[in-house]
Amino acid sequence: MSLHITHDMSILLSFIIPAYNAEPYLKECLDSIGRLNMRGRGFEIIVVNDGSTDGTAELLDAYGKTHAELVVLSQENRGLSAARNAGVRQAKGKYVCFVDADDHLYAAQPPLDVLEKQDIDIVGVNILQKDGMGKRMPYRRYVPLYNKVYAPARTFMKGRNLMPCVVTYFFRREFLEQGSMTFTEGIYHEDEDFTVRAFAKAASFMALNVDWYERLLHPESITTTTDIHKQQKKLRDLVEVLRKLDGLAQSNPELQTCMQYKLDYLAVDMLRLLLRQKHPKAFRQEMTSAMRTLGYFPLRWHWEWKHILFNCYTRMVL
Repeated sequence: MSLHITHDMSILLSFIIPAYNAEPYLKECLDSIGRLNMRGRGFEIIVVNDGSTDGTAELLDAYGKTHAELVVLSQENRGLSAARNAGVRQAKGKYVCFVDADDHLYAAQPPLDVLEKQDIDIVGVNILQKDGMGKRMPYRRYVPLYNKVYAPARTFMKGRNLMPCVVTYFFRREFLEQGSMTFTEGIYHEDEDFTVRAFAKAASFMALNVDWYERLLHPESITTTTDIHKQQKKLRDLVEVLRKLDGLAQSNPELQTCMQYKLDYLAVDMLRLLLRQKHPKAFRQEMTSAMRTLGYFPLRWHWEWKHILFNCYTRMVL
């Protein structure tokens, strides 16, 4: 029996914001969404208060009194993935847009014509990054063929180190629900895991040359932490994500062809972090042994000079 899912025709976009102790920056994030020119299209802002102990709940209560589009979900602290999953289950819009509470939107208007008039499963946009000095630059920008529809979406991954950040994509909600696409809970690198699986399954992808989102760098964020225990968990989680995605790729020769370049560069990322951080010899051996078992250490050969140099270096050092 086929599953028939409908969306609320009055809501085009569902913004999903996980919030844990987000009081210092959440209002700016919400305001950046509120300033959008939606040209009469409906939207909702779903904030998942993930067990905050600061003034996040009070801020949301006050904000909701003047913003009818705000929906607040409260849960015990379960982490980013669980909060996003809860938001998707609540969402009613045609498309889902993930926003981190300490970032904000850069654009004044979403790509409404594409989102409203087409049924592309994944629509990509550009991210900007701003450092503590206010300097703004493109964030790990990939250069796709803009406005081209890739069908199926996995063909876009072939030969590309796919941008993993979910905030750079609009996801068609029915695709997420019909494909049972959820974030893996309790891990770091949940974006790498989710985004690659989404592209492996989606029927279509289109990239738009729209500067949509501004990511703000904060000291001791998940991506910049210097805590050795968090660093080690992140590396172990990255190996497990690679193991899971490699298993998915091997389920289908054509899918493996599309995914392999991305998986090889996940291995590069893991080894780069292992070399850059200060870990005991036993931990390095644990990680390289796990990568060797998966077939990703030593690295596979790619005829790109940076990859060749890094490959040779890791073979000598690790």
